[in-house]
Amino acid sequence: MSRVRAYLAMSLDGFVAGPGDDLDWLEPRAEGAPAVAAEPWSASDADALHFGDFLDRVGCILMGRRTYDIVTRFPDWPYREIPMHVATHRPLDNPQPTVTASRGTIAEMVERARAVAGRKDVYLDGATVVRDALDARVLDELVVTVVPTVLGSGIALFGGLTHPAELTAEHVVRFADGFIQIHLACPTAR
Repeated sequence: MSRVRAYLAMSLDGFVAGPGDDLDWLEPRAEGAPAVAAEPWSASDADALHFGDFLDRVGCILMGRRTYDIVTRFPDWPYREIPMHVATHRPLDNPQPTVTASRGTIAEMVERARAVAGRKDVYLDGATVVRDALDARVLDELVVTVVPTVLGSGIALFGGLTHPAELTAEHVVRFADGFIQIHLACPTAR
């Protein structure tokens, strides 16, 4: 059975984007793949989950509209030919051929994405979509890469949850450039 997973970068103070949806704080570090540091943080590089490897396991993406609007401004489309559902009430302007609009509750949208994903995983992206999935208990795993940068304000990943989300840290990977990747299970899912 497929899993519903989120994979995000977050500043040390909990923001996935800075003011005005700014992502420049990720740029200086995005040029090369970080090397994993030695113990005690991680047993091996096999514990790290890089974006390309993550996408290999994904059969459908469910992305929030705000995030979608941001990624359409990227010079290259990073999501390959993976089907994407965008949670929105507004029409999509000139979407990629693999992109469709999706409406309904988060549980309904996740179930539609699961049907498309088949045996592969569903990738949730966007702070609101991830928060809604945590609240609805439909998220199985959250992979957060913490960037050692403090933004002070922006789009908070966890701000606005309606109740506490009980997560379990499965493992932590420390990269040589200071990134820390935390793999969290959401045991209350479904």
